[in-house]
Amino acid sequence: MEVQDLDKNITGPTMLPPPVGIFQKREDLLKHVRDFALSQGYMISIKDSSKDRYVTIGCDKGGVYRKRLKSGENMRQRKMPTRLTNCPFEVVGKKDDELWTLTIKNGEHNHEPSTHVSDHPSCRRFTEEEILIIREMSAAGKRPRQILKVLRQRNPDLISDSRNVYNVKAKIRRESLSDSPSSSSAATGGEPSEGGVGNEVGTTTSFGGYMETKGVREARAFASELCRHMYTLGWFSGTGGSITIKVHDDSIPKPRQLILISPSGVQKERMVPEDMYVLSSDGFILSTPPLKPYPHNPPKCTDCAPLFMKVANEFVYEMCDAGAVIHSHGMESCIVTMILPFSKEFRITNMEMIKGIKGHGYHDELVVPIIENTAHEAELVESLTEAIKAYPRTTAVLVRNHGVYVWGDSWISAKTQAECYHYLFDAAIKLHQLGLDWSTPTHGPIRGINGIWGCNGTMSRALKVGGLSLDYMIEPSQRCILLDIEGTITPRSFITDVLFPYSHANVGKHLAATFDSKETQVDINLLRSQIQDDLEQGVVSAVPIPPDYVGKELVIASFVANVEAMIKANRNITALKQLQDRIWRTGFQSNELVGVVFDDVPVALERWHASGIKVYTYSSGSREAQQLILSNSNYGDLRKYLCGFFDTTMGNKKETQSYFEILRTVGIDRALDMFFVTDVFQEAVAARDAGLEVVISIRPGNGPLPENHGFRTIETFLEI
Repeated sequence: MEVQDLDKNITGPTMLPPPVGIFQKREDLLKHVRDFALSQGYMISIKDSSKDRYVTIGCDKGGVYRKRLKSGENMRQRKMPTRLTNCPFEVVGKKDDELWTLTIKNGEHNHEPSTHVSDHPSCRRFTEEEILIIREMSAAGKRPRQILKVLRQRNPDLISDSRNVYNVKAKIRRESLSDSPSSSSAATGGEPSEGGVGNEVGTTTSFGGYMETKGVREARAFASELCRHMYTLGWFSGTGGSITIKVHDDSIPKPRQLILISPSGVQKERMVPEDMYVLSSDGFILSTPPLKPYPHNPPKCTDCAPLFMKVANEFVYEMCDAGAVIHSHGMESCIVTMILPFSKEFRITNMEMIKGIKGHGYHDELVVPIIENTAHEAELVESLTEAIKAYPRTTAVLVRNHGVYVWGDSWISAKTQAECYHYLFDAAIKLHQLGLDWSTPTHGPIRGINGIWGCNGTMSRALKVGGLSLDYMIEPSQRCILLDIEGTITPRSFITDVLFPYSHANVGKHLAATFDSKETQVDINLLRSQIQDDLEQGVVSAVPIPPDYVGKELVIASFVANVEAMIKANRNITALKQLQDRIWRTGFQSNELVGVVFDDVPVALERWHASGIKVYTYSSGSREAQQLILSNSNYGDLRKYLCGFFDTTMGNKKETQSYFEILRTVGIDRALDMFFVTDVFQEAVAARDAGLEVVISIRPGNGPLPENHGFRTIETFLEI
């Protein structure tokens, strides 16, 4: 194969061929050629291809138009100027030893460069998702201008215009009339293409026909059956409560699947399949229930629809992955929020049914955020959004004095978890009625302030630092203890000399082993966003991330360089903390890591636990990191002595407002009822300003304190 000299003079403005190279995938090679071609003012098309052997790529101006008549003096000519110029440009990609090699066969063009990408029909093709949106909105009676507006909101770089939308609508209309499957060219309004050179689209049936498919019919049937069942449970009484389910279809991407939503104001115990609304993935109503005679009200889509769409669509990209959402008005979900009227969380641990909640085990603490009710359910969207972002592990949100939203990746998952949540809410209420504390591991008696501590909150004598005599022990009135982790429970050296070096040494190994997993892709997207912000802000250590087509190894290497720089700078950012949590989790699971706590910690925790004192932790490290250290410690699993874990989702540890949030979350009205132990002076000041009683922990390796700092100090938990 002859390779052209890239420096050879070309008549007219120079349009360079793409740089030759080696690529891991055919798609990477095609993307490389296409992106470079656009930067030079030309576009490509595939001339010949064998998917696993070779691909021949030419300019989209290559070739000539065929004459309309084969012979005769008056051969019919095209009235419009031709776009094709028989351009000789041609490059070839060949597969050899699992790699694709790009070579130049002819790098010249015989035409001027294009002034805009819209000059190329292939650039005006719609993607598969855009075709589906056009189908859905056309079925809903939307005009091309309205459809184009929605498409441009989703993709500001879209260069297609209303004529392209008209063309697709015409193809869909002809397809519907013929009731035949559409081809790729019918959907896009052009020739089928592949590999990212054009956007190949394939659909199976007309939209009208799709509404009558087995999948939609079955989804309607079991959705109405679930409504009738949940009425018997007391979740959907008084026409309240609702459910939404995505219509599962493997041929359609999950974010584009149709959505079924139950109506509002109907007797749920009499629901039938035809009563369900059918919505597009963007919220357009495609099918409404039929009108029923008096005394039935006209059908109305539930007021929860905006919330359902928020959970089912927006957060599918953020690990929520909701395929079904249940909104229950069960009495237990309402009453449990009234027992602690100022708390922003429902917490419970050591209950068997916690195992039925995704990502939780028996010993785990289940945390469900509580948001405040509003006059209209649609107004809950903002607070629901904030709750889901603040609690990424949750699959439920309680609404005070109202009910609960529960979701899962399918209707089975959502129903199972809803049953477990209601069981736990009911158990908490009954434990409370019996005077037992549902939030502690032992569910022991709820104690009054004096009942726990046994004194009026004063110290009988001046504190003697380091002394363990009962005459000199701190005797506070608090019924809760809040403990810092680093420098208080565990040595600072364990964090700086063990955990950080472990994540530093294993970040490349972790990314390489899990690169294609959904969890790691979420971490990578967070890192990309953080690195882009760093580059824009001029962070010296930030390294640009290359495009994927250069190969996984180079991409991972650039991520490793950025992460190592972040660890070295001890940056407290979500993208880094989340990735470190994953790496540490692997280390603890493989027994490469063991949590280290001071010798007095397990003794003190056991003593406080036996006395009925609630103990919480508050750290700049994530809740998962805290639990990893304490569940895999050198003294075994210490989580059984703890009632909860707080991290910076409550706020910065050096800000007073964070401690007010913790007080509200735990349900403590009087700040002095909480006793805080930390080794950081600024944290002690912030907690004291919030009204907490504070002592500073003096441990080996901790930093110096200011002179005359004004706080009591301890060298061991046994002094408390």
